[in-house]
Amino acid sequence: MVEAGEHGLKRELRLRDLVPMQLLLVIGVSWAGIAAKQGSTHPAMWVVGVLFFFLPQVAVVTYCAQLWPLEGGVYQWAKHAIGPMAGFLSAWNYGLYAVLLVSSIGIQAATSLAYAFGPKAAWMADSRGLTFGLNLFLFTLMLGVNIPGMKLGKWVTHFGAGMILIVTATLLLVLVWHPGATAAHPHISPQKPFVLAWPVFTVMAINLYFKVAFNALSGLEQVAVFAGETKNAARSVMLSAWIAAPAVVVIYVLMTSSMLTYTPASQIDLAGPIPQVLAAALGVGVGAWLGRVMILGLMLYLIASYIMIMAETSRLPLVAGWDDVLPAWFTKLHPRYRTPVRSLTVIVGLSALASVLASVGAGREEAFQVLQNSNQICFGVYYCAMFGVPLAMAFRRTEKTPGFWILVSAVLGLIVTVAEVILANFPIVEVNSTLGFAVKVLLTAVGLNLVGFWIYWRGTRKPEVLAI
Repeated sequence: MVEAGEHGLKRELRLRDLVPMQLLLVIGVSWAGIAAKQGSTHPAMWVVGVLFFFLPQVAVVTYCAQLWPLEGGVYQWAKHAIGPMAGFLSAWNYGLYAVLLVSSIGIQAATSLAYAFGPKAAWMADSRGLTFGLNLFLFTLMLGVNIPGMKLGKWVTHFGAGMILIVTATLLLVLVWHPGATAAHPHISPQKPFVLAWPVFTVMAINLYFKVAFNALSGLEQVAVFAGETKNAARSVMLSAWIAAPAVVVIYVLMTSSMLTYTPASQIDLAGPIPQVLAAALGVGVGAWLGRVMILGLMLYLIASYIMIMAETSRLPLVAGWDDVLPAWFTKLHPRYRTPVRSLTVIVGLSALASVLASVGAGREEAFQVLQNSNQICFGVYYCAMFGVPLAMAFRRTEKTPGFWILVSAVLGLIVTVAEVILANFPIVEVNSTLGFAVKVLLTAVGLNLVGFWIYWRGTRKPEVLAI
C-alpha cells in the first residue's frame, strides 16, 4: 500500500475542501443544455439518471474509497482489484479524456465573453486569434496555480464552487421573476420549465438519456485521486460524495428549468447555454449588467474546474511512476511545494497542444466529431474499470467482499456505461456514412488504447526504470 508520506506529498485537503471540489469536477454546464433539448420532461431524465447511475456511482465510490484511500483513485482501485494493467489503462483512458476536455477552454471562454459583452462582441465567439490568446493565458494560469499544490488549489475550489452557487441562485431568481417583462410586453415562456411526466420514448430520447446520465452525473470518484493529499482520506472522500450528490442534482434541474423559461428547446446554444439564458433573462437595464457579471462568474467557475482537472490528471503519471510503469522522471517533486511539477507540465502541455490542433481543425466537423466520440469511449473504459472493481472483488473470499447492494450498484453503473460506449459510435452530426463513422470512432479508440497498452508493456519489461 502506497502512503503519501513516503513520497513527500503534503496532506493539505480536508472534507470541507473536497465537497466544493466535487461540485467543480461533476457539474458540466453544457450537459444541462443538452438535457434542455429534451424539453419540459427533463425532470424524468434526471430522476432516472440519479436512480440508475448517480446513486450506484456514489455507492461504488464509497466502497472503493474505504478499502483503498490511496493517491491515484480509480488507478489504485483497479490495480488492487483487477490487476496492474487494468489500473494503468484506466488512468490512461481518463488522461486522454481530460486532455481533450480541457483543450476546449479557449473556445468556451470566448463564447462566454461574446455573451457577456453583448451583440457588438459577437465576433469573439468565432475569433481564432482571441481563442489562441485565451488558450495561451489560461494554460499558463493552470500551470502557475497548480505548481504550489493544494495549499493554493483548495482555495481555487472554494472560489469556483462559490461562483456556481451564485449563478445557480441567480437562475433560481429568474425562474420565478422576469426582470425584462413589462405590462405591455409580459414574459411568455416558450414552454413550461418542467412537467412531471415521462418523455416520448424515441431513439433520440434514449440516446439523450444515456449521454446526460453518464456525462452530467459522473465524476464523484475524481477527488479520490488526491487521497494521498487528504487528511482522513477514506472518511472524507466518502462523505464528500454523499454531501455533494443532492446539491449536484438540484443545480442541474434549476439550470435546465431556467433555460426552458426563456429559450425554446430547439434553440438552446450548446456552446454556451447558461450565458444564453442569463443574457435573455437579464438583457435590459441594470439587469443587463448583472447578467454580464454572472456570465463572467460562470467563466471563472469553468476555469477553476479545469484547473482542478489538470491537477487531478497530473497525479496519474506520478502514481504510474511510483509503480515503475513510467520513468521515475515523473515522480520528482518540486523542492519547495512537493508537487509533481514535471508530470503537471507534461499534462498542461499536451492539453495546450490539443487546443491548437482543435482550432486548426475547426470546420472539419466530422473529423472533430470522430475524435470527440472516441474520447467518450475512453471515458467509458475508465468507468468500466471502476464499476468492475466490486465485481472483481466478489470472487475473493475476504473481508473486503462487497455486499449485495454494492454489486447491484456496480451492475447498474456498468450497464449505463456500456450503453454510452456503444452509442458513442454513432454520429450526432450529418456524415457521409454512419457505418464508416462508427468504424472510424471504434478504430481510433482501439488505437489509443493500444498505445496505452504498449507504454504499459514497455514500462513493465524494463530491468529497471532510470531516473532522469
